Amino acid sequence: MFKRSVHTAIQAGVIALMGMSASAFAAGAAKPANTCSGTYPSYWQDIAPKFAEMWKGQIISNAPTGAYSGPVFKLSDDYPRQPVDDKANQPWRSAKFDPLFDPATPQDVKAKLAKEYGWLVYNYILAGNINQPGQSDFDVCENPVRPWYHIAFQTYDPLSGREFIHGLTREAPVTFSIKSGTGTAATTMWAVAVYNATAAYTLGTVWQKDGTAKVPTSNIRFQEGAVIGKPLFNTATLDQLPVLANMPRWNANISDPTFCNAPQGATMAEQSAACPRNYAAWNDVRLLQFDISIADSRAKGTGWVYGTFVADGQRKAKVKDEWQRVSLLGMMWGNDTPPPGQLAYNYPPNPRKNGFKEEVIFWDVVDELNSYGGTGMVQRMGHLGSNHRLNGPADNANSSCMSCHGTASVPDSTFTTPPLLAKFAPASMNMTYQSVAPVNGLKAVGLDRSGSPATVKNDVSFSEMDAIYFANVMAGTSFNMTTPSGKNVMGEGVPSYPNPAQKQWISLDYSLQLSMSLTQWMQWKAAEAAQTPPEKRQFVKALRRTQ
Repeated sequence: MFKRSVHTAIQAGVIALMGMSASAFAAGAAKPANTCSGTYPSYWQDIAPKFAEMWKGQIISNAPTGAYSGPVFKLSDDYPRQPVDDKANQPWRSAKFDPLFDPATPQDVKAKLAKEYGWLVYNYILAGNINQPGQSDFDVCENPVRPWYHIAFQTYDPLSGREFIHGLTREAPVTFSIKSGTGTAATTMWAVAVYNATAAYTLGTVWQKDGTAKVPTSNIRFQEGAVIGKPLFNTATLDQLPVLANMPRWNANISDPTFCNAPQGATMAEQSAACPRNYAAWNDVRLLQFDISIADSRAKGTGWVYGTFVADGQRKAKVKDEWQRVSLLGMMWGNDTPPPGQLAYNYPPNPRKNGFKEEVIFWDVVDELNSYGGTGMVQRMGHLGSNHRLNGPADNANSSCMSCHGTASVPDSTFTTPPLLAKFAPASMNMTYQSVAPVNGLKAVGLDRSGSPATVKNDVSFSEMDAIYFANVMAGTSFNMTTPSGKNVMGEGVPSYPNPAQKQWISLDYSLQLSMSLTQWMQWKAAEAAQTPPEKRQFVKALRRTQ
């Protein structure tokens, strides 16, 4: 439980982050500019007539009716057209935090700095986005502190497209090990990301003021001080995941909470019928995870810092503000890349005892999450990533935050992008898995951290695949899918961009959401160009984020 003095300090810190005096905060300020322009669809099946062709022929289940009287999501898409630097309101950029990025800094000092850095960013994101009179939390159209934005065109895919109440997109199915019932809970993650003005300027170089996309033909890079915040909500009940008690909860227009799937090869019309949305039938979703990412050039190998907060609703039940009932799981700014020939599953050795060079894990939070789980260790909420690299409850145990996001690339002409994990690659690519522990005495056979059998394929060893997926990818640098010997693990001719001279992946600088949204945009434009009848349109090759 926080003491009153600590809670007061948090409030004062938030006010300071707003760049406002306490008196100005109390008195209020002039009405802020509205950043929701209506240029792009706000949600899948947006009822605005200019978007109607996108959902023609589908079963409509994701639009407000006359009987609905709650909030309706609006997309914040009036992106800045000039660079914005909010350094004056970003105290984590001070020299005080330089030692965080020095491998020689003692672990206890690094942990203290990481925790302060993470909370400063978290409260920066919350400022003006919660507890505003007359509006839902994270309704960012008129933030009174600083503008925030969403990414456009996460609205075309019938299975994952934004729901109409809060703009949540369906993220992934996650099966948790629990103590009740059958011992497992099939759940789904739903999330909405917000971008500060610095980050939104880069989004605006892709998403144009006229409602079109300018697909990047060269690597892009977010500018220093870009901040992205992403609350992730889960469909589990309190009986299944008691840690969700006392956490922010939203009524949302979701599909089946255990994760609905349509048959392989289904058309978009068939998908809309197979996985309808319903805000009345399902329980509220609750905050389980809150991810932050910050463009910070002090992270020498990547240019980014990633952090994950997690629900801590039991231990922090008496904290007044429900958005403060979270704990920092960890921060990372690199992958602690295994040396050549070594494996990610056991490098670095014993990180709980020895720590990492490029991340900090808060093990008390890990233990708290795991205390709610059953016997399935890798399906407990505190499973983390490969060899306990940072990954949240919603994420995959074979990866890490930065390993996954480093793959973010412009889709090629076949809508292909680098797989988020090697095991997500199409079977036709025949890719070796990452984060594999070989069977004793065998170099080419093993199990990945989730227990899936793995074999060496196409003569790409486990260590070579780890070297690809756990490399430190510098911001704005192409993700490399080749081994040291020059073998393209996705196959020759991949990627296949319109410009045949473009042989490397075009980087979207760790923004998987930008990659996903461009995939949807490109498929919509392809259907338009081909004049594909609505009843025959398909959405294919959706990126997966799953456990």
